[in-house]
Amino acid sequence: MQNTTNDPFFEKAKDPVMQASVILGLVIIFMTLTKVASLTGAVEFKDYFPWIISASFLLFFTVLNSIFSLTSDDINKYWIRSIVCYLGLAIVSAALAYLVSSVAFNDAGTIRWIFYVLTFVYLVFLSILNFMKKIVAFAEREEWTAPKKRKGNNKKRRR
Repeated sequence: MQNTTNDPFFEKAKDPVMQASVILGLVIIFMTLTKVASLTGAVEFKDYFPWIISASFLLFFTVLNSIFSLTSDDINKYWIRSIVCYLGLAIVSAALAYLVSSVAFNDAGTIRWIFYVLTFVYLVFLSILNFMKKIVAFAEREEWTAPKKRKGNNKKRRR
């Protein structure tokens, strides 16, 4: 089994800026494909479909970035970069969705609330995984010894 900590791809993938860049590239590709398919008449999409693409990839970034936060050495630096990248990705993907669909953010219906919920979920995911990382670090520092054996003769417990 290959050790992934020395893998250069893995090291680049841990960077929140790289993650946001790849996700933004995927947003652009999917929005372009749906616009081309819609213009050629091959498939009919709703007007707000680019907003759905944008929200879907924000969710993907949320999960991916939260998982990669476990491998970070300096969690505070990672959090700052991650949150800035998330906000940048949300703003740029929302602007692209508006340009492609001509549907304003407030007119996109429930998509607006999905953006709000995704932002809250992102912060919760980061917090939970940071807490888990601290618990694991604490458990690794503790000295674990065998449970103390009962003194006296081995009497059976009463039930």
